[in-house]
Amino acid sequence: MNIAYFFHKSLRRKLFLVLIIIGFLPFLTLLIYTLFLSETKILNKIVIEQLERTNSVARLINNHLSALSKEVNFLSSLDLMDDILVEDIDKRVSRLLTQKADDFNLDVTLFCINLEGLIIASSNKEILYKKFDTAAFTHERASYIKEKELYVYSKIHTSFDNDKTTGYLVLRYNLNNLDLYLTHQNTIHSYIINSTNAVAIGENLALKLDFATDTNSVINAAHVIVYKRLSSVMQDWYIVYAVDKNIALAFLDDFIRFMLTISIFIFAFILYFSLRYSKDIVKPIEELTKLTNEITKTQDYSAKVEINSTDEIATLSDSFNKMIQTTSLALAKLEEENSLRLKRFTQLIEVFNTIIQTKSEDECINISIKEIAKLTGKKDLYFIEKKDETAHTEFAELYVNDFEKDTKIFFGSIALDIKQFEDKNERDFYNSIASMITLQLDKIRLIKRTLGASNAKSAFISNISHELRTPLNAIIGATQYMISYETLSDEQIDTLSTIELSAQYLLEMINEVLDIAKIEAGKMEVNLQNVNIISLLQNCYDMLYPLASDKELEFTFSFDTFEPKDYETDPKILQQIVLNLLSNAIKFTEKGKISLELTNDEHYLYIKVQDEGIGIAHEDMDLLFHDFIQLKNTIHTTQQGTGLGLSLSKKMAKILHGDIEVFSEGVGYGTSVIFKI
Repeated sequence: MNIAYFFHKSLRRKLFLVLIIIGFLPFLTLLIYTLFLSETKILNKIVIEQLERTNSVARLINNHLSALSKEVNFLSSLDLMDDILVEDIDKRVSRLLTQKADDFNLDVTLFCINLEGLIIASSNKEILYKKFDTAAFTHERASYIKEKELYVYSKIHTSFDNDKTTGYLVLRYNLNNLDLYLTHQNTIHSYIINSTNAVAIGENLALKLDFATDTNSVINAAHVIVYKRLSSVMQDWYIVYAVDKNIALAFLDDFIRFMLTISIFIFAFILYFSLRYSKDIVKPIEELTKLTNEITKTQDYSAKVEINSTDEIATLSDSFNKMIQTTSLALAKLEEENSLRLKRFTQLIEVFNTIIQTKSEDECINISIKEIAKLTGKKDLYFIEKKDETAHTEFAELYVNDFEKDTKIFFGSIALDIKQFEDKNERDFYNSIASMITLQLDKIRLIKRTLGASNAKSAFISNISHELRTPLNAIIGATQYMISYETLSDEQIDTLSTIELSAQYLLEMINEVLDIAKIEAGKMEVNLQNVNIISLLQNCYDMLYPLASDKELEFTFSFDTFEPKDYETDPKILQQIVLNLLSNAIKFTEKGKISLELTNDEHYLYIKVQDEGIGIAHEDMDLLFHDFIQLKNTIHTTQQGTGLGLSLSKKMAKILHGDIEVFSEGVGYGTSVIFKI
């Protein structure tokens, strides 16, 4: 009979054979190997083992330092780092740095440095607002060693402008932390040493080593020594392992004598153990396998394995029985909970869809009570308006927003005691419904408030414009008539001209306010037409050329790079925007040049107005497009206006699906305005 087939058909036989092999052959191999082992082989073996250990530790250290660099780079890229631009940086960024430093569980310090070298956030509060020498920060991100401390830094860029540097994130790492990677045994000595200045980490035996190569081994009278160069930022550092030579060789003779003596007893014991226990070990496994197959087929989790012993197999069988019982209970409970959770989730969606359809506060409350009554089966639910009536109960209270005071106020309560539900998930379910109700109430109240304010504003603007336009037109007509047909002195003509100009100014301001109101009310109509852009801009140029000429300004219009195309837009709105921009440029330029430039590309049409006027301060840029806002300028204080020109132009540009952008180098350096659609 084939021997391989004989063992293949029986797990017990295979186990018997395996037990012999596992128990005896390694012992026999070790004995033979030990008999022929020499001192040189032992020492070479120690060298190989220690070299492997140094390589492994070097990889761990390199990976550890690399992980530190990656962590610093990741933290510096977080949007949270934008907080270093504000005054209360120490609140959020410092908490993050402290938490990260604690997570390392090492002697490390994380801190942020601004561009002036001041520490503005740190995991160590003692170094806050101290100066730090950033002369070594020559790259985007890097690391360097100073004495026995490793510094890992990375530039911090703002999340809204990746080209803007706001500071540095620095990790200060005490190299003594690397002692964790060293071996601490009586017979094996290990340390890390700097080959240039002999600075050491760990136990330093002061061995006189010539670090001529990256990796090497040395055997002297007392030690077997191996060393390995670290890479990256610690390339001048070496890991050194030294094994006591006399201890490494002392066991050899004793071990050989012991192995020869005990080999006979070990062989007899292994044979006996294999014969006796192979059958006992396999039998419970066979029974367990049989029961497992039965459970798989019948899905009957009530079956159990019979336990006839107290060994590990018995423990395994008992654990298996408990697992089957627990699995059965868990499956039943999980099925029940899944059914309930699905039902509650569906009900929550249905209630939500019903509540959001309500249009008034009363309707919202009434519908909500009906829906809750359906869920709870309680027919006596009602709404309580006064908080005093719920003082001695724990009903579902509803708090809504007071939008004027920006606080929460008591709206009322639904007479449902949520505390009566023992299941936390049930309490959360009804609390979620209460939250839905308050959100819908806030929505209804906010819509009502917004519509009221909007209607009141529209009515006011409409009435006041009508009331003002009639007398202003009468004033303008009367002054024009008197100037044209009455015999007046020069002084009288000047007075009437002043009256006419003032009335025209008021009428223009009223028209701008009405345009703003129309845009905000969505009543500004767009009349799309095929427009000759060059001709339209030429008309704007011709209309305002006399104003520029009166101030002796150089006024040019260029369209050399413009490629003629068919454009469909509202010519009236487009012309009004361009006239507003040109009027501003002429108004705020006392001398120099004003240019109107027309260009285009595949996506946009660009109209650029550039002047050499008073310019705009950087801090005022955000105020340009606010209604009724006029910037104060010490260079030019004589101009007056409504403060609606740019605001109105930008809103009209949005109607044409375009935008207006303003650029200036500062006060006194002129302004460039780009209108693109």
